[in-house]
Amino acid sequence: MKPTLNFLLFLTVLPFFACCKQPSEQIIGVKIYEYSGDCEALADRWAATGINTAFVSTTLAASDTFRNALRRHNIGAYIIFPVFQNPDVLGHDSSLYAITGKGLKAKDDWVEFVCPSRRDYRAARVDEIADLVHRLDPDGISIDFIRQFVFWEMIYPDRDAKSIDRACFCDSCLAEFSKLQGFAIPDSCMTTAEKAGWINTNYAAAYDSFRCGQITSLVRELAQSARAVSPHVKINVHAVPWRESDFGGAGIRVAAQDLHELAPYADFISPMCYSQMLRRDAGWIGSVVSDMDKRAPGMVLPSIQVYPYYIEDEFTAEDFRKCLREALKPPSRGVVFWSWPLLEQDVARMRVVKEEVKNEE
Repeated sequence: MKPTLNFLLFLTVLPFFACCKQPSEQIIGVKIYEYSGDCEALADRWAATGINTAFVSTTLAASDTFRNALRRHNIGAYIIFPVFQNPDVLGHDSSLYAITGKGLKAKDDWVEFVCPSRRDYRAARVDEIADLVHRLDPDGISIDFIRQFVFWEMIYPDRDAKSIDRACFCDSCLAEFSKLQGFAIPDSCMTTAEKAGWINTNYAAAYDSFRCGQITSLVRELAQSARAVSPHVKINVHAVPWRESDFGGAGIRVAAQDLHELAPYADFISPMCYSQMLRRDAGWIGSVVSDMDKRAPGMVLPSIQVYPYYIEDEFTAEDFRKCLREALKPPSRGVVFWSWPLLEQDVARMRVVKEEVKNEE
């Protein structure tokens, strides 16, 4: 029997559909760290707004009531997992502080960083992430503060790159690096600043690679630990919102986040594109996404600011709309709002989210 015309047409178009990858669902997320209200009403409000993913604290994720409300509304849950930002641990053991090139503790305002070379601390974080995934079964883990120390939130476009202090130059890091490279720092270098200066003069590129390796290796270990418990758990990595050339290559030189090296271990790279506090315009957000997509193709999930913070520069609801539109432009994987308490306090901004998210559907 001869094939029908419809069947022949099917055979003709089948290869086309077979080679076309269907777009994955766009993430419309929101960060929230604590909540004491009606969880069912909150999840219902999120769903009505178009929010399909919540990025939550460990404490909030541990609430059965909260997690069940999200599941009933098909809202994914990613646990925000801070790594080197840990004032509590440092309060008990100050010897764990990362040390800057000026010889100072890695502490600026509320930011306090543990040195990334401390093996016991690293191992404890790897064990903790496995325990979280086992106990709470999240859809994803959002790895935060996974970088070398820098208070990037207060670094503006006109900042002299050389003025940004770097870490870590503690005795532990310097000893490990010296052993790997097979040299000894001259005895004439007495202070941390002198040692850091000698390293930067003689081994700058190698030390940048070493520092990046400390970050990349821990992302790998954390991801492997989480996926060993739940193979399908997603891994999101928070990134400092610096394009490749910003501040003299500070993404590598200061933050030590090599996105090309990090990409194989993550599902998403999430630059924290908080434009108003950084004195950037909306178009900057799109440029960060495009720049990072070159190093982590198809993985960039920008987080944006929804309300004025830190500084008094104007940031209206229409400014927010422009930022949201830039954040959602291809090749973005979606957007994450920082944060829910700031978003819900302004009806106008809530309306912007509803309108712009629906336009993307």
